[in-house]
Amino acid sequence: MSNDFIKFMRNRVSQPALASPGPSKEEWLEVLDAASRAADHRNLKPWRFRVYEGEGRNRIGQIYWQQALSELDDLDPSKEASFVKKAFRAPTILLVYAHIQEHSAVPDIEQIMATAAAAQQAMLGLNALGYGTIWRSGSACFTSKTKELLELDAEDQIVGLIYVGTPTAKPTVPEDTGIKERIEWISC
Repeated sequence: MSNDFIKFMRNRVSQPALASPGPSKEEWLEVLDAASRAADHRNLKPWRFRVYEGEGRNRIGQIYWQQALSELDDLDPSKEASFVKKAFRAPTILLVYAHIQEHSAVPDIEQIMATAAAAQQAMLGLNALGYGTIWRSGSACFTSKTKELLELDAEDQIVGLIYVGTPTAKPTVPEDTGIKERIEWISC
């Protein structure tokens, strides 16, 4: 394994300050095809991707607004734009969700984990092309109202919203990940 790839992985960080341009359609196809090589028990390919850009991001913005309406009493309708604006923090948003399939050998959680692995591979691929990414989720991603707004099926499970664009600031890479405190060696 190349030490350059390990170094690349170590330097990956979330980048919340993102501007245009985002990836081209050809770059998306290249990255998402590579991401589709994620670990996948029984080759179910449960991952699904949707790319939101331009005014299409309004659909993502609506999930933030609808979530706010469900959580806050007497929310002034004039606040809608401030919630929808959250979807415009990057030029492109990648919705990653698992399309859960009934399978006797592959429980739902394994299909969700495979989809999360594909999402992480997509982020690495986007980073390799020079784009910044940040994985967002939150309570708005896990409601039936969100599934309705995004026209997802009942068996679909959102794994994350990955905001993608050109980084506007140099990322700060943590010197120490603290891995030594989170690993055990067990030998027989």
